[in-house]
Amino acid sequence: MSKSLVKELIVVAVAIFLCNSALRAQQLPLFSQYMMNDFYINPAIAGTKDYAPIVIGVHKQWVGMKEAPSTQTLSGHTSLYHGTMGLGGILFHDKYGPSSEIGFKAIYSYIFRITRHDNISLGLSAECYQYKLDQRNFDPTWYDDPSLTYLIEKTIIPDASFGVYAYGKHYYASLTAANLFQSKMKVNQNIKENKMVRHYFLFGGYRFIFEGKKGKKAPDFELEPSIMIKTTELTLPQFDINLKFFIKQDYWFGISVRPGDSFIANVGVKYKQYYFGYAYDVTFSDLSNYTWGSQEFIFGVNIGENARKHRSFF
Repeated sequence: MSKSLVKELIVVAVAIFLCNSALRAQQLPLFSQYMMNDFYINPAIAGTKDYAPIVIGVHKQWVGMKEAPSTQTLSGHTSLYHGTMGLGGILFHDKYGPSSEIGFKAIYSYIFRITRHDNISLGLSAECYQYKLDQRNFDPTWYDDPSLTYLIEKTIIPDASFGVYAYGKHYYASLTAANLFQSKMKVNQNIKENKMVRHYFLFGGYRFIFEGKKGKKAPDFELEPSIMIKTTELTLPQFDINLKFFIKQDYWFGISVRPGDSFIANVGVKYKQYYFGYAYDVTFSDLSNYTWGSQEFIFGVNIGENARKHRSFF
C-alpha cells in the first residue's frame, strides 16, 4: 500500500467518522493566530477597539495531506455611540474532506465602562451557514455503510454565540459559548444523532510594557503571555499556552504549545495601519508521519487607527 493511498484512507476514515458520529460534536475551525483576530472567537470584542479592524485569514491544516481541512475568513467590526456599542460581521468558508461549510455571522455588543481603563463587554452573534457533504467520491467497495447515500447533501443551519469580554490597559479576559442552539444537522436521514454541540472558549492574557525614552510613539518592547482553554460538552479541554514578543509595535514573534498536540511559531510585521502575520504548526501526534505541519496567513488593516496613542492593536 503506497504512502499516498494511506493518506487518502486516513482522510476518508476521518470523513466517515464525521458523517456518523462527529455530527454530534461538530468541531469549529481551529486557528493558530487567534490572538491577532480574537473577534472571530468572541462577539463581545466588537467595538472594543478605537479603530475598525478588517482581517483576512487563511488556514491550511496538515499541509501535504489530500483533502485536509482548510479555512478562509473575512471579518470586521467597529464601535458606535461613543464606544458604547459595537457592530461587526464575519464571512467564513471551512472545508474538510468531503464536508464544507460557508456562512456568515452578524454581531452586536454593548460595552460597560467600569473605570477610565476597565471595561466589560457583552456580545451576541447571530449565525447562519450551509453545511454540505459530498459523498460522490466514496468507494462503496471500501466502505459498505448504509448511512451513506453517495450524493451531495446540503442543509442550512442557524446558530448563535454569546461572549463576555473584560479588558483594561494591560489585561484581557474572554469567555465564549458557541453553538448555543445545538441545531440538528438534517443532512442525512439515516443518521440518528446529528446535533451540534456547544463549544466553550476561555482566553486571557496580560501585556507587560517596557517603555523606552520619553516622547516615543510606542514602547520599545512588550511581552504578552496568554492562555486559551477550549472544550465542548463531549470532549476533554484543550489548552494553548502562548507567549508573544512585540518590538516597537511594528514587529512581533511568538510561540504556542498545545500539550500533546502541536507546537506553533508565528511572526508578523506592521506598517502604519496594515499588518501581516504567518504561523507554522508542527504536530506531535501520529499525523506527523503523513504531514509536515499546518500554515496560516493573516492580513489586516486598522481603519481609523490613531498612531499617536499607544494601545494594543489586537
